[in-house]
Formats: sequence, C-alpha cells, structure tokens
Amino acid sequence: MFKYILKKELLLIFRDIHALMVLFIMPALFILIMSLALKNTYSDSFETKLKVAVMSLENKDVKDFVNDLTKSKYFSATLLVNRASETLIYKENYDFVVKLDENFKSKINKNDKDFEIKTYSKSSIKKEYFYILKNSIAEIISKNIMKDYFTKSKIDAKTLSVLNDKINNTYVYKNNKFELKPSSVQHSVPAWLVFSMFFILIPISNTFINEKNFGTIFRIRSIDVSLFPILLGKVIPYFIVNQIQVIIMILVGMFIVPILGGDSLVISGNYLLIFCMSSAISIAAICFALFIANISKTTEEASSIGGVTNIILAALGGIMVPKFVMPQFMQDISFYSPMSWGLEGLLEIFVRGGSFTDIKIYLLYLFLFAFVFLFLAYIKLKKGDNQ
Repeated sequence: MFKYILKKELLLIFRDIHALMVLFIMPALFILIMSLALKNTYSDSFETKLKVAVMSLENKDVKDFVNDLTKSKYFSATLLVNRASETLIYKENYDFVVKLDENFKSKINKNDKDFEIKTYSKSSIKKEYFYILKNSIAEIISKNIMKDYFTKSKIDAKTLSVLNDKINNTYVYKNNKFELKPSSVQHSVPAWLVFSMFFILIPISNTFINEKNFGTIFRIRSIDVSLFPILLGKVIPYFIVNQIQVIIMILVGMFIVPILGGDSLVISGNYLLIFCMSSAISIAAICFALFIANISKTTEEASSIGGVTNIILAALGGIMVPKFVMPQFMQDISFYSPMSWGLEGLLEIFVRGGSFTDIKIYLLYLFLFAFVFLFLAYIKLKKGDNQ
C-alpha cells in the first residue's frame, strides 16, 4: 500500500507545474540576481570605478594627487576648475566632488586650523564609499608629505611607496586543505537554496488540503492505513524534489552565473556533509509545511500563512540581508530562525571548510524542529480524523 501512496504523491507533484516552477525558477533567478548585485561586496575592487571630480587650481601637487587617486582600485579622478557640485553630481553623474586647496601641502605642514577638504555626493551614496574615499585621500596626502620629508632628509623613500603591497591578508579555514576566495556566489547559492527548500510548502499545501477536502485521506484511512504512512508518503517524494533543487541550484552557481559575468561557484567542501545539511533542511521544511497545511482550511490560507512566515524567517535568518550587516540585536534574534541554522550549516561547508563537528549543532536543531512540527501535524490530523 505504501508504494501506491508514494506513486500518488509523485503524480500529484508533477501535475502541479506552477508550484514546481516556483520551486526551481524563483531561486535560480534570485541566485543570479544577488550573485551579480553583491559581486563588489566581496571583491577587493569595484568593477566600475567611482567617478570623482577634484575641484582645484592646477599645480604639480594637485596633479600628483589626482593621478594617485586614479591609480587606486576604487576611483577614477578628474581635475576640474570652478564647476557647480550639483551639476557635476546630478547632470554629469560624478559620484563624489572633492574640493581641494591647491596649497594643501603647505597648509597641512603649517598646521593651518582653517584647512579642510570638503567632499560632496548624493544623499543616497553608501557610507562605506565615503569612508573608502576619505581613507584614500588621507593615505595619498600622507604618503606625499612623507616622501617630501624623506627627500629633504636624504632617506630612501621607496619602501614607503610599496608599503601597501607589503600588507596582505591570509584567509584562515577550519580545514587546512581548504582554499577558497570568498565571493558573492558562495553566499548566494546556500542562502537562496535554503529559502527555496522552505517554499516546498506551496505544492504540499495544495495537494494535502485538496485531499482533505475531497475526502481522499479519509478513504485511505478506511482501508486500515495508519496516519504515519500517509505523512511519510508526503515526506519522501518532496524530499526527492528538494534534493533535485540542491543539484540544480549548485549547477546554476557553477555554470550560469559566470556566463553572466559573476564569479563561479567553487565547492571545496565535503559533498557528504552538503547532503547531510540539505537533508536536514529538507525534512525541517517539509514537516513545517505539513503543519501549515493541517491548520489551514484552504490553499489560499496556507499560501498566505506559509508565505508570510517563510519571508519573515528568511529576513531574520540572514537570507535576504547578510548577517554581517545586521545590528547586533538582529544577529542575536536570527539565531531562532530555522533558515539561519540551515544557512550557517551550509556556509560552514561552502565557505569555511568546516567538518561534521562544525555542523552537528545545526543538524540537531533542524531535526528537532522537524520532529516538533511533524508531531503537531500528526496530532492535528488525528484530531480531525476523530471528529
């Protein structure tokens, strides 16, 4: 009898084409969009440099400043004279305007209290960009002043000019054999994969509520089939669908994202650990979906409750907004989202080179979450069966 229950579920799944499209097309698009949108966040330079207009009278010091700013990985500078900041920013699309006194070196050396460097930008510019510009300006001017001092003191200034190149960062991984440069796609694929797996709620609620309304479950129960095989018959087919999602989303990250100009997904982690995490996430998502389907009277109600809940869990869990940009209290709250457990477990494998020890706590949380909601779904279904 159990194999016929499985066959019934598989037939129902593949008849619901619209739900399958949501499960596969939506997360693939999210992975493509977010991997490309966040590419510069994980890069050590900008793909398109920020345009900077330097307003000053031309002399050697100012020209050197503009050239040094243009040599950076982040800015393309142009020297202009007597132009309105508003025109440069809103009509000529400059990201920043820097007003620099042509005698800036002498004023700094004399410790002129009235000296300042003003910058202008749109109110919507990211604060991080201003801080990068601010630090770049301070670094360029400091280097030039130090070079002048070294020249007057007949000290070799070559080491100062290459000091930045002498400062390098080394990524530390939990696995010594694991070497991977962090990129947007390494974070986007696990994040939107978790999100898409929880949206298994849509096809589950569609089929389960229709079966309740049409009396299908009651007829199956009438031939002496217990509730557990009925629920298990729901879990296995959708578990398979979730694993197909995992494979497809990983392939999108590996082959489609780089075609569009993004970074390619590189998997250096253990494939067995990825399967363990995806299994735990899948079972948690399916059990949660079964509970929502049991407490809902219509498919519209299930989609509304489940959809809103999933979006809230995703927002709290670091799916939509990376945790590292959240304030501390939001990071603390995110711990209570099951999507956060799934995402952190996958990031341990994809990004940090973690082992089973590093993900076991997330596996435990997800399986406990699944057990609680499967038990609640069983109780609700049994209660309805006895009414």
